Amino acid sequence: MKSNLSDFTISNVWINQIFNKNVKEEKYKYNNCFLVFWGVIFHVLLLWGILDANFHSPIIQGLPITPITKDAPAKRLFLFIADGLRFRTFNQDTPPFLKDMMNNKGTWGISHTQVPTESRPGHVAITAGLYEDPSAIFKGWKENPVNFDSIFNQSFLTWAWGSPDIISLFTKVSNRGNIKGESYPAEWQDFNSAPTQVSRLDKWVFDKYWEWLKNNGEKIKSMTGTIIFFHLLGCDTIGHSLKPHSQEYIENINFIDKNIKDVVEKTEDFFGEGTTAYVFTADHGMTDWGSHGSGSSDETETPLIVWGAGVNSRGIRHDVKQADIAPLISALIGIPIPTNNEGILPHYYFDHKNKGYALKVLVSNIEQLKYQVKENQLMSCSNIASNQWEEELNQIVESVKEDLDKDDVINAFEKGDNAILLLKKLLSYFRLYQRGHFLFYVTLMWFGWMTFLFLQIIGTERSNIISWVLNLCNLIFIGIFIVLFQAQLVSGCKNWRLLFYQSLALVSIYFGVRCAILFSPQLRTHNPRKIIMQILEIIFLLIGMFMGLTKRWTLSVILLILLLQRLLMRNANSTFLLTTVALAVFPLLPVVEPYPRVYIVQSSIAIVVYLIAKSEVSFFWKIIEVSRLIITAIIYLGLIDGRQGMSWFILLSSLFSIWTYPLEINKRLKGVALSLFCPFVLLSSSYEPLFFIILSIHLLYWPHSKSKFEASNIEYFIRAATFMLYTLVCFFGTGNMASISSFDPSWTRHFVTVFSPFTMFSLILFKICLPLILLGSASHILGKDANFLAVLLLGDCLSLPFMYYVTPQGSWLDIGSTISRFVIAVTLPCLVFILQYLSHPLMRISVATLFNSFINKSHIV
Repeated sequence: MKSNLSDFTISNVWINQIFNKNVKEEKYKYNNCFLVFWGVIFHVLLLWGILDANFHSPIIQGLPITPITKDAPAKRLFLFIADGLRFRTFNQDTPPFLKDMMNNKGTWGISHTQVPTESRPGHVAITAGLYEDPSAIFKGWKENPVNFDSIFNQSFLTWAWGSPDIISLFTKVSNRGNIKGESYPAEWQDFNSAPTQVSRLDKWVFDKYWEWLKNNGEKIKSMTGTIIFFHLLGCDTIGHSLKPHSQEYIENINFIDKNIKDVVEKTEDFFGEGTTAYVFTADHGMTDWGSHGSGSSDETETPLIVWGAGVNSRGIRHDVKQADIAPLISALIGIPIPTNNEGILPHYYFDHKNKGYALKVLVSNIEQLKYQVKENQLMSCSNIASNQWEEELNQIVESVKEDLDKDDVINAFEKGDNAILLLKKLLSYFRLYQRGHFLFYVTLMWFGWMTFLFLQIIGTERSNIISWVLNLCNLIFIGIFIVLFQAQLVSGCKNWRLLFYQSLALVSIYFGVRCAILFSPQLRTHNPRKIIMQILEIIFLLIGMFMGLTKRWTLSVILLILLLQRLLMRNANSTFLLTTVALAVFPLLPVVEPYPRVYIVQSSIAIVVYLIAKSEVSFFWKIIEVSRLIITAIIYLGLIDGRQGMSWFILLSSLFSIWTYPLEINKRLKGVALSLFCPFVLLSSSYEPLFFIILSIHLLYWPHSKSKFEASNIEYFIRAATFMLYTLVCFFGTGNMASISSFDPSWTRHFVTVFSPFTMFSLILFKICLPLILLGSASHILGKDANFLAVLLLGDCLSLPFMYYVTPQGSWLDIGSTISRFVIAVTLPCLVFILQYLSHPLMRISVATLFNSFINKSHIV
């Protein structure tokens, strides 16, 4: 017998407010407000959960500090970091003074950096022994959101001079106030400056040292454990603008070399010989085209030269990992190794008489890593007992000490290095152990939501619902939650994030199970015989979109298959078919690089001028649009400096230009395309404007569909998937994830050249969105019978596989690409509708209509 939800027990009263059984089948089965609320909450939690699982900071606060090692060979250390200096150029044109230090007075090698090869993670690795903090994603990769320990914190006093972006990293985390830093104005970091202006960046740093030596030198003569840090940005700035193989880049290296020579000579005279150690290195390298952030050898190989007190002076080459520099600096001046250091002491950099001292520091290095491993084990709630690895480690340490007593330094160092390698493996294991658990519970949450959403779209109400089944369901899930909570308390696990994700998964599965009890799936279609083919077509489009997010060429294949379908159905004109073929070419082309190909961009401007001349708009509007295009071409050629305001005027005037076109949909869409074309050109460097032109023509000739689909009709899923596909074509037509994952100042050179990450990234993002805005405007031609739940379901089907692609390791391009794919998959359904509704002002507002309305009101008054 049929039961009414209103007759259920008190435990189901709350569900009555969510479920709406009496609505018609065409409407949602759940209360609309609840559906929207839970949908938004789910997607926010899904996005946050994946980012939290992969990008939670590895930095652990409050770890014990390893004791200071006595009898350090140096009282003070000078650290020179040449930002953006790659080893290949340095090795080919080694400046004279540093070459002498390499061959005759010190030890040198290649410092192998770890991607991402950027300034902040590079400096953190050198000074803290800590590779990229993935949680920096929440700060836009610009700064470390979590305070970290460094050699500067552990030093007695540190003086630092250089770029405001780097010096501020360390001065703001100085709890004891022992880091004194000064920076030049941020406006000096102009990538468009002449080399003579760039050299003032490094000159300012050296001048600050001479000023410091005069005012503070006598005060610290007897101090130990002090650090003097020179951040030298000239190579990076010149490398971005003039490239690292330019003569100006080499001249800047020689300028640094000459000044370092002066610093060393006067320092030795002032403080006395044999009391100071010197380290020269770079945070990252640079490609031939002046970019960095990825993992090529030019970006990951930087020079390392160490000389002075306690250093082996036989000119031997020993390559290291960048994080190894932090314990080396700590050892040279006898300060504690930073608590979150992951580097291994390169003991072969010490001279023979300090080998015993270096071995003692290596034991401290082992202890420091051991603290990290133990804390990560507690946080991971792993079942591995501590004594299983601690006993083995303690035996190795005791054996190292025995070898030290016997003066068997070689065996002692070998055993110490093996102990550190064991600890690093354990550290990696426990961190990945946490990540695997979080991903598992986020996946369960996803399955619960997909069940809920699928039944909302195609489910029909069951005729018989047994109340006790629903009551039992409530009790089971409440019982599971209590068990999970008790298990967390009993385990003593410190990581309450685990229980949080378990609870989220439980809630999501609960709603999915409730929905499965109340509704049964039922597909509806006009032609039941076609339903299998239609489902296969939807699956094909989903697979195509999935592959397109990883392989651009896949989008070309899908466009050509859809073209073949249109030919067989004979429902498209020749212009639409030809532009489809043209669009399919772009994902096959190499991704757009920052090298400006002026002739291609100018050719695209000429094509648009020709199209305007052939169009049927009035002569007045032809003059206006051609004038905007001519100004754009002059700015692009560099005859006018667009940074002074003209480029910004072209960008901001586009909106008002659109509103001057008639409201007729086809004419207004042409206005949108023409008005957005000029700012798009100013942000382009190659064939992007050609893609924009062809996309505009393609959308203008999209075949109209007169049929009206029901909200739950299977055929609409095909239409929704096709529209989502074109969204990806807009995104990947001219590039890949590097469009937003990597950075090159030349992209935005017509708007801004002074280093401003937020402004530059916003402009690049705006450029990427322009084809999407055009597509959203075209949706008014394609029709607005969109079913939000259908598009949402298709988009969420893409999100699960990309959840497991997200990684916190690799270059910023690698990391950013995996994040971007996942974010696009999660947000694509919402983006489709956001584009459509945001395009309303572009398609509905008219200056003429507003003016006439104002005149009429004035007349009435």
